[in-house]
Amino acid sequence: MEMTWLEKRLVNRESKARFNIELLQKRLDEIDLGTIHNALELGCGVGYVSSYLSGEYKINVIGTDFDPDQIESARSLHREREMLQFQAQDASHLELKDGGFHLVISQHVFHHIAEWRQVVQEVARVLRSGGYLIWLDLALPALVKRFLKPWGKTYGLYTFGEVKSEMQSCGLSQLFYERLVRWLFVHHHLVLQKA
Repeated sequence: MEMTWLEKRLVNRESKARFNIELLQKRLDEIDLGTIHNALELGCGVGYVSSYLSGEYKINVIGTDFDPDQIESARSLHREREMLQFQAQDASHLELKDGGFHLVISQHVFHHIAEWRQVVQEVARVLRSGGYLIWLDLALPALVKRFLKPWGKTYGLYTFGEVKSEMQSCGLSQLFYERLVRWLFVHHHLVLQKA
């Protein structure tokens, strides 16, 4: 789903990028970084996290976003190079080969995608066996989800249990979980590994 101008202003702030990078740094402690050579970031926005991961850890990173304008902004802010590329991609229908990534990162993306179950399946498809998914997003209580469903046809509406169940059914096992409360929102942070 393409975001509105206001949503882009909110998600593309440098302070939000710093927050996402801090959380990513903590989660990277949960995985075997020595096995990570190729990473994919879903919903990279203007590319701060992808650029950080590529530069700091010397990992080949492809940052993807549904919105071509976001990708153009990412390319303007962060010089593409051999280890860093940005591509306009639909996370629910990735044009990437099976098993091509050791790590997939999705931070604050699923709630923007109505076909979030398909995204989980795509993540499982592009991850190598033993690869990791770092996932951070909002999830709704069942009652709130039921209330919002008529208005949420273009957004990802799910409970945390639904997301976790879909990930497990696609062969992703939980290694780490943290529940974060930030302002009025509850975020769930997972590290999963593909069997």
